[in-house]
Amino acid sequence: MDRPFPEYTGLSDAHFEALALMTKTLANYLGKPASSMLEASPFKLWPVEKSFEKDLPKLIIHYVFPQQGLELRCDRHDNVSSIFLYSNGFDENLLDAPFSSSRKQVIEFLGTPSKSGEKITDPILGEYGPWDRFARLGHTIHVEYRADADRIKMITLMRPDVVP
Repeated sequence: MDRPFPEYTGLSDAHFEALALMTKTLANYLGKPASSMLEASPFKLWPVEKSFEKDLPKLIIHYVFPQQGLELRCDRHDNVSSIFLYSNGFDENLLDAPFSSSRKQVIEFLGTPSKSGEKITDPILGEYGPWDRFARLGHTIHVEYRADADRIKMITLMRPDVVP
């Protein structure tokens, strides 16, 4: 199998194809106007809610597809800076996002993380599961795992300039 994304060489064929499709379908929207994604199929067919965070130093624009478990976060110019895929509500058949994968499987698929964190409990915000970050050419993949189970809770694709 000819793999167009050599950074994914550690993946099984099925998971390679799922992540390559996710990259081609979603990560290519990073840095582009939100309208380029909102006007594309299947996104243009989905109900979307737009909101603004104005009380931060920089304006953030959110587009939430509540029925699909997908969220876009855009900068003040309405360019996509981050894409969030939530396991609760995301249609895995759309992109074959491997939400049932364990942390060990994700690391086997994506290789050594560039940064990781363990489960924490915040007295105000509650429990957060462990996470891994994987730097790629032109974007970063952040995988957060559930606090109560060894499976993916959320996948975030980010432009390099917005990685915390």
